[in-house]
Order: sequence, then C-alpha cells, then structure tokens
Amino acid sequence: MSIHRWINVAWLLAVASLAHADACHDALAAFNYAHASQLAQARFVDVPADVMAHMCAARAAYETGRFGDALLHLRAVEAQRPRAEARTYAYNWLTVTLRKLGREREAMQYGQAAFALARREPSQQNLATALHNLAGLAYTQRNTALAMALYQESIPLNPDLSERSASLNNLGLILQAQGDPSGAEKWLQEAIALNRAHDHFHHLGKHLMNLGNLYREAKKFDDAQALLDEGALLIGRADDLYWQAVAARYRGWLARDRGDWAQAGRWLALAARTYDAAGATADGDATREELARL
Repeated sequence: MSIHRWINVAWLLAVASLAHADACHDALAAFNYAHASQLAQARFVDVPADVMAHMCAARAAYETGRFGDALLHLRAVEAQRPRAEARTYAYNWLTVTLRKLGREREAMQYGQAAFALARREPSQQNLATALHNLAGLAYTQRNTALAMALYQESIPLNPDLSERSASLNNLGLILQAQGDPSGAEKWLQEAIALNRAHDHFHHLGKHLMNLGNLYREAKKFDDAQALLDEGALLIGRADDLYWQAVAARYRGWLARDRGDWAQAGRWLALAARTYDAAGATADGDATREELARL
C-alpha cells in the first residue's frame, strides 16, 4: 500500500496541528521515511498520544520494513477510536501490516471491515486501497480469479499512482506464477513505466527486481543481474528492510541458477536474517528451507 491523503479536516484539527500532519505526510509522499519518523517522534515529546503522529510513524515503519513497530503505532491509533474516513484509513494499514506479520486471519477481518466502511464513504482512495488489500488476501487464499478481479477494479479508481503501480505489479506476479511470462512482463513493465514517469523510486526498485526475477526464470541471467542491481540500489535509498531481504533472496536464486552455490548460500542466509529483522518470520523460514536444499 502507498501514500494517500486521507484528510478529513475536521477530524485532523481535533487531533493534531494540520501543518504538522501535512509536513509528516509530505515527507512520506517524498519517500523520505527517516524525516517522517523524526517529525512524528518530535510530536510525541509534546503529545505522546497524538493520532496523526502515530499514523505517520506507522507509515514510516511499514515502508521501511519494520512491521512490528508499525503495528505498535497502529494499535495506538486504534485505541483513540478514530471516526469516519480516518478509521477506514487506519484499518487499511492494519490489514497490510498484519498480513506482513503472517497474521492472515486478523488481516482479513480488518480488510473486510475497511472495505465495508469505504463503500459508504466519499473517499475513492480508501475504497481503492481496500480493494487492493483484499486482492492480496484473496491471492494468499489461492483465489486467483478473485485477486485479479479486485486488482483490476482498484486500478482505475486509485488516485495514488504509486499504489496503482503496486496493483499492476501484483497482476504481473500472478501471471508469472501461472506460467505466463509474456503477460507478466507486460504488467510489470507498465508498473515500472508509471514509477519512472513520476520518480517513485521506492516502488520502482521493487518492480525492477520483480522483473529481474522474471528474467532469471527465463535464463536471461545478465538482464536479471542488471535489474536486480538497479532495483537494490533504489531499495537501499529507501532503507526498506523487508525489500532488502527480497533483494538478497532474488540474488541468491540467481546465483543458484548460475551454479554458484557458495554465493547462493551467502545471499539466502542474509535474506533469512533480514526477513526475521523485519518481523516477516514466515518468509525467513521459507528462505532457510531453500538454503537447506542447496
């Protein structure tokens, strides 16, 4: 999930300074997660329970792959019982955060609640995000047709171009898993083009690496290496711990397919440790199983 303005002005004014909220969310919109976190922490000095500051801190933590920290801030928001679109916004972020932590049942409960609320609200952004989140949950439950339908419903509704690119990317990953590399490449290239056009470097890094992994499967190893290297640099710029783990895992797979078992082992071991540090222990366990099979 990506940046979106969920501003319900009356609610914001009740819980925080509008100028402060804008500054923090502007930092998020510029992918400057460190600065956003600093702004939130500065606000906590004066108002420890500030809802907007906790939302900003949650976003910054999530986007840098620190999902446990993100959940703590989201629970602080939930404890304040936000209303209207603010509640839907928080539920959308609880959905994706719980999913990353492997808590699928709870994620589904929040995702369904967010969708039910968003259908009754004027915010097109909240509805597009809820559809995007439910698509991911449907795919986890192996309901591929529903996942694809929900992503395709979300895309034209979504004013947030970086989140729209994530839906495009995920359609590509689904087709990749179904054995349709040409269809997968079409969606991935569309996501990449959208991010390049708007300098959304964080999402661009992710999607370049996904395309690189697709090329690895096609045994286009040099092209795969170039895309993985380009994407990893952008992920490092964003300081995204989770996607640093993905980068290491992809590089491990590439080294394995090239027959460099020692290099593959080093990358996969790094990936497993980094997944664990992000709180994505299921991904860490899966990577350790791959390492054991080398």
